[in-house]
Amino acid sequence: MKKWLLFIIAISLLLVAPAIGKRHEAEWNNRTYEIIMPYDEVEAWLQEDEEQVWKQLKEAGLTTVSVEAETLDSLEKSGRVLLFKMGEWKQALVLADEHVVTPARGIVVYPLDDTFPTATSLQATFGDDVKAVEVNGKTYYMIEGNAKKIERVPLGYDETKISDLMTRRFMVVLRIPDARDMNEASARVLQQVETLKNEHISKLLPTGEEVAGYPSDVEKWGKRWNEAGYALFSTEFYEAKGLTTLAKAMNVHVVRLHSLNLEQRKPDEAVDVAVRAVKERNIRALFIRPYTSLDDQQNIEKTITVMKQIVQHMPNHYTLGNSEPFAPLERSYIATIGFIVGAAAFVFLAVRSLVSPIIALLASGGAFVLGIAGTVLAIDFALKALALLVAIVTPIYAAKPSSVREGWRGTITAYGRAIAISFVGISWIVTMLYGNEYMAYVGEGFRGVKLVYVVPLVAMILLVLPSIIGQPLIPFFKKLWKQPITIGHVVLSMFIFALLAYYVLRSGNTGTASALELAARQKLEEWLYVRPRTKEFLLGFPAYLLALFVINKQKKLGSILLIVGTIGWLSIINTFTHLHIPLFISFIRTIYSLGLGFVIGIVLIYVYEWAWKKVIR
Repeated sequence: MKKWLLFIIAISLLLVAPAIGKRHEAEWNNRTYEIIMPYDEVEAWLQEDEEQVWKQLKEAGLTTVSVEAETLDSLEKSGRVLLFKMGEWKQALVLADEHVVTPARGIVVYPLDDTFPTATSLQATFGDDVKAVEVNGKTYYMIEGNAKKIERVPLGYDETKISDLMTRRFMVVLRIPDARDMNEASARVLQQVETLKNEHISKLLPTGEEVAGYPSDVEKWGKRWNEAGYALFSTEFYEAKGLTTLAKAMNVHVVRLHSLNLEQRKPDEAVDVAVRAVKERNIRALFIRPYTSLDDQQNIEKTITVMKQIVQHMPNHYTLGNSEPFAPLERSYIATIGFIVGAAAFVFLAVRSLVSPIIALLASGGAFVLGIAGTVLAIDFALKALALLVAIVTPIYAAKPSSVREGWRGTITAYGRAIAISFVGISWIVTMLYGNEYMAYVGEGFRGVKLVYVVPLVAMILLVLPSIIGQPLIPFFKKLWKQPITIGHVVLSMFIFALLAYYVLRSGNTGTASALELAARQKLEEWLYVRPRTKEFLLGFPAYLLALFVINKQKKLGSILLIVGTIGWLSIINTFTHLHIPLFISFIRTIYSLGLGFVIGIVLIYVYEWAWKKVIR
């Protein structure tokens, strides 16, 4: 049966290989990135020498400028209107000896120029709440309501500003208003977005905590903008309410964006963060928030210096220009059949190597049902559950050797077996969670990263614990349960819990590292293009190789080392569950880890042999 299952897995791998190749092709062919800056943060610089500022920014690598819909607040900051709170307005009327009926609360607007159609925009946005009054031959506009809210309501995009940017050959990104700032008449601003679409305006960037139209009209506007030909920016590490719905309504025409606030980072760090984002996480847009803490000239110079360094340090195979969404990526029926059948066979072999055939059969049947539910019935959760199941059993199956021949040949063969098992499991995961929404990280992506870090490790502990304690688990735990708890037990438990918590917290994007480790990581990245994971090549794989070598001589030591070695295998599985990372980056990183880990493991084995001969025996 095992031979037949291995044959099925081999055929299934051939069926899914084209799908994996297509994903790599889609990622590799999309290598154009753009640098964006917000107009409102550049505007203050333009007062001195507008032509020179734009020229410097373009030479530094600026390709795109983001533009927000104008509000009374933005018009006041740019000097195009004067705003009066209602109390101030009443005092001014008394001093001018004017008798005007005023609302109890609100705001008064006086346009200073006609570069933006303030009057018509106010009438269209606030309707009957706007009242024009003449005072000393000048027209003021009173708006009744909450002054702070009125100042934030979007009035429309400044088409003169946009036209000027396009004349300067910049791409323009329209920032979509926050739904919380919009009123019933704000739909006209969203309609304006449709009409502005052209070759220079092709992408939208939501602002705030709720995308425009949230909660009920997000899908409607997404479909309209998609028909107009727009793509959507998705900001890394941040998701506004309704963004996933909007992205799916736009057929996942999504470009990943990283927002980089230069004031919050050292210049070298900012450059490193930007380059790594593009290179390692499929980011194709860098949103640069410039320096603001110094005088304008110094802010310009520092910002331009960092931008130039970003462009200079970006790998040569990436091109500065107008970013685009990934080409549409769909899994074929052949690949779908391949991963359903192959994953079911793989799960059976994996679980059977650990427990009874009945449980293995149930697990395999469950995997098959999840595969059918996820593909035929289009239940997204089912595919994610199947991917999680494969991600959990793969490192356990890989790390626990069925048998190891004594000596170098047996050690290397067992290491190769674990590598092969890991890449088979990875193939299923990559093919299951497949498509643009995963590459662009729309929605939740792969669920259960922390489980992949913890469950295989706990499972391996339970599998090898009888060899370490020298007795079956059930009698051991019964005896342990009856033992009185001492202060020593409490301290030891707290220490183990702290180690486990540190291990889990170190995983993922929020993990922390020491300054020395960060410096070492940076050097590795400079030398190797992409750094291997420390826990893999310095800990997991060397420990695993040594475990394979010593397990026949010293079973307890070998069993303990197998637990440590499991960290390497679960880590590489976790690498490939980060589906927004390019496949070739994950592959190179893993090959480096396996290779360096192998070399360090060989050194450890030689050290062990020396110690065995000179000290242990």
